[in-house]
Amino acid sequence: MIRSIRTRIALRNPFFMSTMPKRDLTTLGLRREDPKRIWERRTALTPDAVKGLLSERPGELAVEVESCARRCFSDTLYTEAGAKVVPALSNEVDVVLGIKEPPLEDVHRLISGSPEGKERKWMMFSHTHKGQEYNTPLLSAFLPPAKGQTLIDHELLTAPSTGKDGKPSRARVAAFGWYAGAVGAGEALSMTGVALLKRGIASPILHLPRPYASGSLAEFKASLKKCGEIVRQSPVSNTKGQGPIVIGITGAGNVSNGAKDMLDDLNVEWVKTDELAILKNARDCKPSEQLCIRVLGRAALIDISQVYACMIPTASYIVGKDGSSFARTEYYRSPEKYKSVFSDKIAPYLTTIINGVGWSSKFPRTISNDEMSALLDSSGGRQKLVAVQDITCDKEGGLEFVNQFTTIDEPYFQGPGGMLISSIDILPSELAADASGHFSSKILPYVRRALFPGSEGNKAAEDDTLEMAKIVDNGKILETHGWLLPKVEAWRSSSTQNGISAKQDESKLANGQQKKRILLMGSGLVAGPAVDVFAARPDVHLAIASNNLSEAKSHIRSRTNVEAISLDVSDEGALAEVVSASDVVVSLLPAPFHPQVAKHCISHSKHLVTASYVSPEMKALDQAAKEKDVLLLGECGLDPGIDSMAAMRILDRVKREGKKVTSFVSWCGGLPEPSASNVPLRYKFSWSPKAVLTAAQNDAHYKMNNEIVKIKGQDLLSKHFPQVKLWPDLQLEGLANRDSMPYAEKYGLGEVDGLRNLFRGTLRYRGFSKLLESFRQFGLLSSEPLKSVPATWEEFFLLSVARQLDYKKSLTAGDVPGALGDLIGDITDQTETMDALKWLSLLPSDASSSPSSIPIPDLRSPVPVDLFAHLLSHKLSYAPGERDTCILHHAFTLAPAGEQNGKLETVTASLICYGDENASAMSVTVGKTLAFAALRVADGLVKQRGVTGPYEREVWEGTLQSLEEVGVVVKEEWS
Repeated sequence: MIRSIRTRIALRNPFFMSTMPKRDLTTLGLRREDPKRIWERRTALTPDAVKGLLSERPGELAVEVESCARRCFSDTLYTEAGAKVVPALSNEVDVVLGIKEPPLEDVHRLISGSPEGKERKWMMFSHTHKGQEYNTPLLSAFLPPAKGQTLIDHELLTAPSTGKDGKPSRARVAAFGWYAGAVGAGEALSMTGVALLKRGIASPILHLPRPYASGSLAEFKASLKKCGEIVRQSPVSNTKGQGPIVIGITGAGNVSNGAKDMLDDLNVEWVKTDELAILKNARDCKPSEQLCIRVLGRAALIDISQVYACMIPTASYIVGKDGSSFARTEYYRSPEKYKSVFSDKIAPYLTTIINGVGWSSKFPRTISNDEMSALLDSSGGRQKLVAVQDITCDKEGGLEFVNQFTTIDEPYFQGPGGMLISSIDILPSELAADASGHFSSKILPYVRRALFPGSEGNKAAEDDTLEMAKIVDNGKILETHGWLLPKVEAWRSSSTQNGISAKQDESKLANGQQKKRILLMGSGLVAGPAVDVFAARPDVHLAIASNNLSEAKSHIRSRTNVEAISLDVSDEGALAEVVSASDVVVSLLPAPFHPQVAKHCISHSKHLVTASYVSPEMKALDQAAKEKDVLLLGECGLDPGIDSMAAMRILDRVKREGKKVTSFVSWCGGLPEPSASNVPLRYKFSWSPKAVLTAAQNDAHYKMNNEIVKIKGQDLLSKHFPQVKLWPDLQLEGLANRDSMPYAEKYGLGEVDGLRNLFRGTLRYRGFSKLLESFRQFGLLSSEPLKSVPATWEEFFLLSVARQLDYKKSLTAGDVPGALGDLIGDITDQTETMDALKWLSLLPSDASSSPSSIPIPDLRSPVPVDLFAHLLSHKLSYAPGERDTCILHHAFTLAPAGEQNGKLETVTASLICYGDENASAMSVTVGKTLAFAALRVADGLVKQRGVTGPYEREVWEGTLQSLEEVGVVVKEEWS
């Protein structure tokens, strides 16, 4: 299950309850449309309409508007109109208004979250009254056991009118038909241009912009007029026997009129249906012969480069089976007596069909599949018809061969005979603002009556219209729609027998409870194990949001409770939507993005869990998070993460036994298994290369042997610990890890003065620090952009070294030995470094090295550390069959509390975790830890709020237990 957002795909917020309005107010809720419909930008009420409603009922009416970044009118405009913009509608809304049907989980949320029996009206195009099976679950949601729900369908809102036969009738009062026809005509013209190009014919309409590209109806009509002028000025060209473009429009209602109006702006030449055959005869004529052919009864000459159009009335192709002519009254009374001759009399002469005629199974099809086959056979595969725009979107309906729905993203598919077919069901959304303004003006009186029935004097006609549009009234299906009830009962029975079927809402459990919605941001190296943990919970629905959609999709693996979303976190509107739609946000994004995400979590009252250190920027959000009852839980990975959880478990026992800590030394690292470490740096990357390079340049602060030590980031590698003896078969060294001093307070170790050692370090194989220090001196770890973009890795190296030595001219290959000597000095170090540089293809090419085949990344700014990280990610990646190792070692020295010279005790905690062919050790220890912690938050087991790490029992105890159950065990030894 995949969703795109921007063009992209967004979730709904299932639980958020916005600030509730006073109960003496009637509340209107304006929905955002289903985020699965990424092009659905319309709204049922414009900001001006909302402003007008509120001004009519000061102190009586409140309007909630669900925030939506893709809506054609911004949130700001609704706020300025007096509405309250909310992440999701509160359970106090009295009337819920939208365009299309809402996601089923939103309906369940509002109904289940409201007081039992609360009366609420829903106004929408529900697509249920014809018995549409795909929306049977939606119809079911408004019926018992739900109470007090009323469903009003926009499509059934009709008012008294006069029919074409002069008799009393009823006409729809709120529809998008004209706009569907107008946009459909634009899509048909664009598609016709492409279809003709496939035939080897270039027409000026090929360059007509699609309607949505114009932005407004006025701009689109201007484009049509300009295109029409170009068509009329174009010389006659070779049409390869296709003849002039002829467009046929079926129907005579608003849809057809909208299409006709657009073709009028194109300035087409209109003809009648009985003139179509004459137009076809012109297709093989030479330009000089055009003067010889006249349209019947008219002075106009046929021009094969012109665009012709024809309105096709039903009477021109529906005839009696007995050969009689069309009779409207009898046709609608006895449609079985009639047949269509469209495929014989009309279709052979058309280039394009724009279908505006709806269809039901009682009536003959305009063109059946058999009739289409016969048309193709009779033309020998060279039929004139090349494009079909089915505005009605009746799948396998009046045009039976239209067997797919299409989208604005992918507007057509290839049908019989190679023709292009389009069937887009949200055409008006391409001109969203214009269409919304029209619809809003028509629906407003009925929204007003739904909110305040029986008021404002005699409005009986409007009340009657509303009554006739009801499908469900106060929980009961109306008698006129009673035939739908067996469908609902059959669906419910099937769902009960089959558990959660494909027809059911996937966000609901079999017992009707709402699934916990987890948003996982990021899909990279450590995401897989986290996804496995979440997906294993049937009461969880996981959305993976990433700027690499294919990578995110790779984690789905046919699991029905996992979906992928394309997300650019720089798009604040899109970010707000996906955050608001979740219960818990889990971020695997780089740490600098976390404050941005956290602010949205606070705004929408969502919890956030990350594996990153709590930065000062995050800590600054503590009070705001507490005020919104939000938990921003960081440091839930390996280091930080498991290290702190393991420490807290030991310290919990220390406290219970009345002891105190006199020394704490902790080491942690992710390394290749020794057999895979025979490479420069003796290191391979199982997580972010840039994060590794950056961490090796952080300032450090610790206490060792009763001495406080501070190390600047630029000196960290040169002041590494050359030997760290923890496991006899591992040749390890270490680097101080950031600032260890705050851990005295975080872990409850007591005053720093009372500790002999307070140290946290990072483990590497011996040789790592010295070689990486050489690379740092060459400028390869710099964050300052180079002055020019290198074309090769050799050039990248030369530019970086030249800047380090402040060369006034470009560095050449001959300068390299001397430059290296100036930078790193010792010949022994230089030899090892030179070998590493050659292995990495950074030295200028010579007989012993070759240029790298790894392309230079296209970065906005040539930052050395970014370029070098990219190179290392390729050169120092794990080969098939190789595995990584994560190691952790804590050493505590304990003393009896209150005793000066009591016996000291040593406690160690150690972890060795190996990766395998399915997942790296790093991804397991980070991803699963993060997921287990997030699930505890989602399950309501973590009561703490604000910005914190995993220092409370409610986090670490359960998370460590879950890790042990999957084989990640921290072993303790007390002596």
